[in-house]
Amino acid sequence: MKKPYYFIRPYEDGPMGKPPVQDFGQILNETYMKPFNWKGRTTRKSFWLSFLTNLILTIIASALVTYAVNDPILNAGIKWIDYVVVAIILIWTFLASLGQTVRRLHDVNYSGYWYWSNLIPVGAWFIFYLTLQPSKQSPVKWGTYLFLDDDQKEGNLYYQQKYNANADVDDTPVPPIGQVLKEHFFEPFKWSARSTRTSFWIGTAVNYVIYFGIMLIFYVGLFIAFLGHLRYELSGYSNTALIIILGIIGVIILAVAIWLALAQIGHTVRRLHDANLSGGWYWLILIPYVGAVLLNLLLFHPSVKEPVKWGSYLFDTKK
Repeated sequence: MKKPYYFIRPYEDGPMGKPPVQDFGQILNETYMKPFNWKGRTTRKSFWLSFLTNLILTIIASALVTYAVNDPILNAGIKWIDYVVVAIILIWTFLASLGQTVRRLHDVNYSGYWYWSNLIPVGAWFIFYLTLQPSKQSPVKWGTYLFLDDDQKEGNLYYQQKYNANADVDDTPVPPIGQVLKEHFFEPFKWSARSTRTSFWIGTAVNYVIYFGIMLIFYVGLFIAFLGHLRYELSGYSNTALIIILGIIGVIILAVAIWLALAQIGHTVRRLHDANLSGGWYWLILIPYVGAVLLNLLLFHPSVKEPVKWGSYLFDTKK
């Protein structure tokens, strides 16, 4: 079995080797002159250097706007020119960043449509995770690197080899939704097992929906109880029954919240096992500010193809 890796997967030894290297000029040309060329791929180095360049340009544009707004000497016409220049810079850097992100996703063998996962918080962290990973050491179906000239194409396996769709077939078992929910909510203490990435994130999403649902019920109940308390106070009647009912509801909600927490812990441990990592990595969550982020980076790992020492899946993988 391959050794487990933690946050960034290392390159593998093989005939393909590492991806071709491009210089800074080629990176700038690819980033700003080909923002709409999405049928290609880009290296990790290219993506992060272009990210830093975009950041610097954005800071300069922001400083220009601040200067134009606060300088009383500039007339309105000059200020409008500054605004137009800044708008062009910001729009072009956004388009350049979009193109680079799509090509970076292609480079790790993910569709560019995954870019839209940025619209949800955990999805943005997933994109960040993917941009940290090394290039897939084989051809991908979205084309090759944009900077390869005729000399670089000569003898370059990343350019010469053809994409093989059969090599991309993922044999990771896919559990039905019923099994995902059963595993997540009714088997929280089965830690000597593993769970797929799909199963974990579906279970986690349902878990949070239920959690926010019961918290909404709790706060609505508190508000109604407060109104009822005022009514009893004004009428002079005892509100003992209201307090008892509210207490029962509170106990039920607390029990459900505890069960949701246990279910999430169990599924997290199994997901770590599936990536060939010890469940002890769960305790990263105790580190202030960055612990949850680091844990998520581990939970994004794909399933290892080999058996792991913590057992197998909780569903029949032969179906």
